[in-house]
Amino acid sequence: MARIALNQEKIVLVTIDLAKKIGLSNVSFPRLAEYFEIKSPSLYNHFKNMEEVRVATAVYVHRILNHQLTQSMIAKKPADALHAYAECYRNFADEYAAVYELINMIRQTRNEELIELSNENIRLIGRSLESFNFSRAEVLHKSRAFRSSLHGFVTLSQLGYFQRGEASKEDSFEYMVAEFLETLTDKTSPLIEKR
Repeated sequence: MARIALNQEKIVLVTIDLAKKIGLSNVSFPRLAEYFEIKSPSLYNHFKNMEEVRVATAVYVHRILNHQLTQSMIAKKPADALHAYAECYRNFADEYAAVYELINMIRQTRNEELIELSNENIRLIGRSLESFNFSRAEVLHKSRAFRSSLHGFVTLSQLGYFQRGEASKEDSFEYMVAEFLETLTDKTSPLIEKR
């Protein structure tokens, strides 16, 4: 293979690709070096260690997530925007299942960019919830409940749950989201457009 001009983004992209093939925990400098057909020390010109690679990968996928979420919510009524958020979040988690855990490593890393990306994600939910005349405390509680239910469903799904029973995984997800949206009582407008 011809020598590749390495940069951080290329290393991140290969990290994602290798994670899909061998699992994130098995991605290492030797594995990355093997892929690029270089010596491991060459990677130190771009990252000090694998922890930095993981953080850079987390930032990369979080940017993608936030962009997709924002696009999915544009020009929608608040409850419809939250429904779109839920569907988009689940689709993202499915597409990036191999590195999904990285978007939840924010508090461990204390990386400022990652923290800001996470906060913007939370603000997307908050702006929709604020339209329902909730108090600040209620917005916070409902935002946490919404995020927790989505993350919990995605995590259990990736662990192999929801495979048996009379209801499909997709039906259960829709039921969960609909149940949450039913708690959003805004007397001034319909809760959610009929689908």
